[in-house]
Amino acid sequence: MKKIILFLAVALSIMACNATNNNSSNNAKQLSENDRIVVTDFGSFKLHAYASGDALGNMTHVIEGPNALVVVEPAAFYENIEELGSYIKSLNKPVEKVLALYHAAGFSAFDASKFVMIEGMPEFIGSDSYKGMMGFFASTFGDALDKTPAPANVETVASNAQVEWDGISFQFSPGASSDYPASSVLIGGKVYYIHFTPVANMHMGATQLTSRDAVNAYLAELEHAKSTGATTFIGGHGGATGDVAAVDFQIGYLKKVNSLLGEEATAENFVSAMKSAYPGIAGEAELEGVAAALYK
Repeated sequence: MKKIILFLAVALSIMACNATNNNSSNNAKQLSENDRIVVTDFGSFKLHAYASGDALGNMTHVIEGPNALVVVEPAAFYENIEELGSYIKSLNKPVEKVLALYHAAGFSAFDASKFVMIEGMPEFIGSDSYKGMMGFFASTFGDALDKTPAPANVETVASNAQVEWDGISFQFSPGASSDYPASSVLIGGKVYYIHFTPVANMHMGATQLTSRDAVNAYLAELEHAKSTGATTFIGGHGGATGDVAAVDFQIGYLKKVNSLLGEEATAENFVSAMKSAYPGIAGEAELEGVAAALYK
């Protein structure tokens, strides 16, 4: 029951964070209302970052190789499935794989044989905690949400696997230990996918910082992300892309959080200290929820 409540809290926080992200500026590439797909050419492949604009702030990324496409995190709402499907069709290349890493959704959009999940995720999405969160989404969004279940025998890869699709390397690594049992992935040695796009000059939210252990888990994940040598960072929520400066900001931010946790005895003092340390940056409203989680 405790895990179900936690996931519902995370679900609500994702919705709140999306509202904050849509009304703030940072040094991640932002998608305007009329330009919700950002394309970046890395030479051997292209990254198409699609902002769904849905209530959960979901991002989908299409990796375009010379002959085929790999979709990272399929869209969850039928409106976006149709919109993204039309865009993918315009690229005139077949979809080779669809990586449902943290977002086990959108299973109606592609042939079941295309989907790939991380080992352990098919079992996790069958847990009471995850089903409780999805039940909340289903009751909230109704028929707008694709509730098609994952394929019964979905293909899986190890959390640290290295595979190649259409000549592009995909190096998986376990994500933050406090998050779902999924993986981050280094794509083509240049693009790093993490659950949440790193964003500079913005407070992190209770979606990620659910406990003191989560602070350390995300710090370790960001430090690993930087160590890969990637130059572009993408996520399942947030801006289209982030850069190394955004990763550096969040690493410094989490170190400050840890420092203040050792100095401030109460949640109220922690919030005040964070506001003083980062005056005027976006997302101050998130601090109350973060403090509640870190001081419970």
